Order: sequence, then structure tokens, then C-alpha cells
Amino acid sequence: MKGDKQGLFSDPALERHFTGHAGGITQLRFSPEGTQIATSSSDASVILWNLNQAARCIRFGSHSSAVNGVAWSPTGNLVASAGHDRTVKIWEPKVRGVSGEFVAHSKPVRSVDFDNTGHLMLTASDDKSVKLWRVHRRQFMASFSQQTNWVRSAKFSPNGKLVATVSDDKSLRIYDVESGECVRTFTEERAAPRQVAWHPWGNMVAVALGCNRIKIFDVSASQLLQLYVVHSAPVNDVAFHPSGHFLLSGSDDCTIRILDLLEGRPIYTLKGHTDTVNAVAFTRDGDKFATAGNDRQLLVWKSNLHTYDASQFEAKAAMASSGCDTSAASSSSKQSVLSGTSNSNDLSIRIDPRQSLAYQLSDDNFQVVDVSLESGSESCSCSAQLDEITKLLELIDERVRRLEGIYSL
Repeated sequence: MKGDKQGLFSDPALERHFTGHAGGITQLRFSPEGTQIATSSSDASVILWNLNQAARCIRFGSHSSAVNGVAWSPTGNLVASAGHDRTVKIWEPKVRGVSGEFVAHSKPVRSVDFDNTGHLMLTASDDKSVKLWRVHRRQFMASFSQQTNWVRSAKFSPNGKLVATVSDDKSLRIYDVESGECVRTFTEERAAPRQVAWHPWGNMVAVALGCNRIKIFDVSASQLLQLYVVHSAPVNDVAFHPSGHFLLSGSDDCTIRILDLLEGRPIYTLKGHTDTVNAVAFTRDGDKFATAGNDRQLLVWKSNLHTYDASQFEAKAAMASSGCDTSAASSSSKQSVLSGTSNSNDLSIRIDPRQSLAYQLSDDNFQVVDVSLESGSESCSCSAQLDEITKLLELIDERVRRLEGIYSL
């Protein structure tokens, strides 16, 4: 049967290509509304990239050494960064919006995460501990310390009731936030896990492993659900699509993979990075995803996964292997599309955007606004006042909108 090109689903496509860090990018996160990206880097900075205003970005340079992780609060009013300098910085994502710092651990901090309310924060460190904090009071609340080696990452579950940690002691542990008890432990024999991600439903976690594997566990049933060996080098990061049907991964092999979790197979292999891929993330609606790594590049992609149809995958992969152009991109944004080799069981569609206009027109001609956190109580006090003023203005705006609604009835 003749394939209907117009009827096939659309492939992921590169939209933007940013360069600006002087060192490798260690982590990235989209803002809740998806219009900004925060990236942390080994160059001791965090950059906020404004996707709606390409000519301007904000660089936050208050850490004294590499920044290992970054996170947005659920409302987008705060950004947290975890440093090799043992501190966590909390700041407003604007030019004059610094809030302060936590001297959080006795050794480098590897990751930081907010819960679903934005009131609690989680930090993981080389001191073998994970700490729970109350954000606005900068108050230490509890420690999860059953790990016997460095803790690479700690993440709240979607409802904020559980915490998942991965450590160099080759463990994945699940803690109950209220009781502080470890309720599940999964151990890996081959290599230590490097990153963890919660499924949107909150009952599963995916783990990126140093032995080139990805594992997905059922937390409630304490069992392994899926195992993927789709990378040829250690896996550094994983992210679930908001639908829960797809998983994104980045690896030392310089590639990004997209997995169809319902069919249990890789469907895309994405190229474009020239070095280790350290970080991957989806927007909240899944419309876009971003990838970054040691090549200092930030690539922003349109996912097109809402168009994906598993029943068409084999037909589309066959068209790609025969050299047919299966993309819906215009000639000005062409990217090469190929399928897996015939002697491989991997039939994933391979996409290389380096010939596309989006890749070649790197967004590197922007205005960089540097923001630094000065030591001393004055800057923190001013920031606290700005916080209060901002909250008061938001409250006034909300009341005005309510009054307008009443009088318009």
C-alpha cells in the first residue's frame, strides 16, 4: 500500500539553538509557563533564556564554583540553584530579584527540587544526605540519610508526599516525607544511578544508569517494569512526557532518545550535540523539550508527540530507511531523517538537525544581563522587601479583577 505522507505523524523538529555558557551545561529546567529555560553550568553560572525575547538573557553568577542543578518553583516566582560550593541560591528570575542563599551541606550540592506547593525544597549532596527545607523561612526541617555514598539526585513525587533519591551506593530509595522513613529500596548491581524522574501519575520512577541502561520501577509494587538498553554509554538524564506515554533520555554517547513506553521501544534517536548530553526536559504541556550538555549548546525542540501514532511507526521507519523524506518541515528548516540500520533491532527514526536553518542560526547575539548576589544582610533584606511588595501588588490586582467581574454582571 502506498504510504500517505500527509497522513503520517510529525517528527520532532529543532526550533532554537542557543550558545552562551563558557562551560558544559549540567542541568536545565523550563519555567512553568514554558517561556523561559534555566540552565546551570560548570562555568559557575545559571542563565535564564527567554524564548519570547531571543535578544536578551539573564546570567546569575553568584556561585564560586560549578553549578550542578537548577529548579523552578511551581509558580515560577523563584529559581533555585545547587552549587559545588556547598550552597543553594534562591532568587527571583529577574534582574533585581535576588533572594538569598542556604549554606545547605558540608560537601557539594548535586541537585535541588521544589515540591508541588513551592513551600518545601529538597537538596542532595556529596555528604551522603538529602535535606528538606522550608523555603520562605530558610528553615531546615529533616534529613534523609540512609545513603552510604554521594547522592546524585533527589526528587519530590508529583503530589509531594514521597521523595526519590539515587546515590553512588547504587541505590534508588523512596522516602515518605511526613514520617521521614525509607519505604522502598531498589539496588543496582552493574553501576550507580545518575538521575531519577517521577512518572506524572506518581506511581513509577525512571532511573538513568551508568551502565548505559534505563530502568522504570513500580514504586507501589516494588518491581521492575521496563528495562531499556538503547544507549552505548552511560545515561545522564531522563524525563517523562506529561502524558506519561514517552520518555526522553540523554547520554554520554552524545544522543537523545525518545521511548514509546506503551509499545516498549525506542522511536527516535536525535543527534545535534557534539559531546555528552547531560540534561533533558519537557515543557509542562509536552509541546517542547530541550537538551543540553558538555558542548555548551542548548537545543530547543518541538516535540510533535501529540501527533504520534504507534500504528504508523513501522511504515514511517521503513520510509525513512528507503531515503524518503518523512518530515513535514519546509525546505528552509530541513533536517536529515533516517531509520536504524538493517542489521540492528533498533528501528528508531534518526534525526540530525545540523543542516537545518534553526541549527545554523544559533541565537548567540544576545544581550547578557549579569546578576550577582552580594554577601551581607542588606541585599537579602531588600529582596525580602521586593517579595512583600510583589505579593501585595498581586493581591491588589486579584481584588481589582474580582471587582471588575462583579460590576460587569
